[in-house]
Amino acid sequence: MSVEYGRGGALHPVARDLAVPVAPVDVTAPCSDIFDRLMEDAALMHIPVLDGDVIAGLVSRQQFMLTYASLYGRDIFGRKPITELMDSAPILVEAALDCEEVNRRLLQFDLQSSDVQGFIVVEEGRYLGVAAITGLLAVIANVMTHRAEELELARQRAEAASKSKTQFLASMSHELRTPLNAVIGFADLICKQTFGPVTPAKYLEYVEDIHASGSHLLSMINDILDMAKIESGRFGLREDVFDPVDTAIDIVRMFMPEMKERQLQFRICGIRGEDVPYVRADERHMRQILLNLLSNAVKFTPPGGRIDLCTLRHENGDLSIIVEDTGAGIPAHMVERVFEPFEQVECSFTRKTSGTGLGLPLARAMMEAHDGTLTLTSEEGKGTRVMARLPAERVVQRKAAALRSENGNWPGVLTA
Repeated sequence: MSVEYGRGGALHPVARDLAVPVAPVDVTAPCSDIFDRLMEDAALMHIPVLDGDVIAGLVSRQQFMLTYASLYGRDIFGRKPITELMDSAPILVEAALDCEEVNRRLLQFDLQSSDVQGFIVVEEGRYLGVAAITGLLAVIANVMTHRAEELELARQRAEAASKSKTQFLASMSHELRTPLNAVIGFADLICKQTFGPVTPAKYLEYVEDIHASGSHLLSMINDILDMAKIESGRFGLREDVFDPVDTAIDIVRMFMPEMKERQLQFRICGIRGEDVPYVRADERHMRQILLNLLSNAVKFTPPGGRIDLCTLRHENGDLSIIVEDTGAGIPAHMVERVFEPFEQVECSFTRKTSGTGLGLPLARAMMEAHDGTLTLTSEEGKGTRVMARLPAERVVQRKAAALRSENGNWPGVLTA
């Protein structure tokens, strides 16, 4: 749509854009002359009345005809001045006033027969033209339509830009990871002193820092790239059958030194041993989910606190892994926001958290890719409970899992 309204433009029309320069009549004009003029021009709805240069009133076609065309109207008013049948207190609107503001101001008047009622447009007190309320409403409707179209266009452009960004990031996996893996790999060789001792010993400390920093950076890059793949629709699952508790315990071992240092209590509860079923899922992604959940629990639990890792089999066959802590908790207004990419929560003992703010969004997206759910409940100052729940279709009893795994009947790559 391309609509222009004078100086105001399509999105900001003003009263001047509505003004129709209808020739005014003098206050002394007889009603019969007004009748003749209205009969000659069926489209004429309003006639302004002036007393010299001063606006005296406005004649409305509908109101005039109702009176003048009545049984004795012509005989009574034919020779009388138009002042007898005009509105002597018409609505005056400044030409520069925005049409939406005009509409707001007109709402305070009791406008009978609003489909034909009009007003006079003035500029510094001088008559400029007349306008109908129907015309005003049509212009406002045009403006709203035009704005809606522009907003939709802006939304489409924003989506296209976002899609381009995520596609770019998703395709950068090799370019970003390869050189960083080389840095980490060489640092690891030096740390292990594979080709001989490193002297002086201070250099070894620096290399260990390089290795740790590189690994941390790689982890953040992996998070960003995984989120980009999810947003661009290029996220896939490489499924296998495995014991989820064994996987969880492997992840827990990674945090044991830090938990011991901070005197955090850790407890595993729920179904154990042979009672734990296998699951059919992408093990790397499940490890990433548990890693993110445990990382948050350790990060936000103060020294002396407790972290629980529990497994739960639901009546309908679903399997849940629950990570619960006695940490700082999340304010009620932030509970949903933590699932938005790059959102982070601060607490008294971790003023500025490290990471990308993608841990929970990624974990939820990965669970949804497995047709599962990730839910979080939290109370500020008391702790947080996160439940990763897989549907019964992905839960397999140990014997069935072993047979299927031997026969190689599990699908390889599924697109989420």
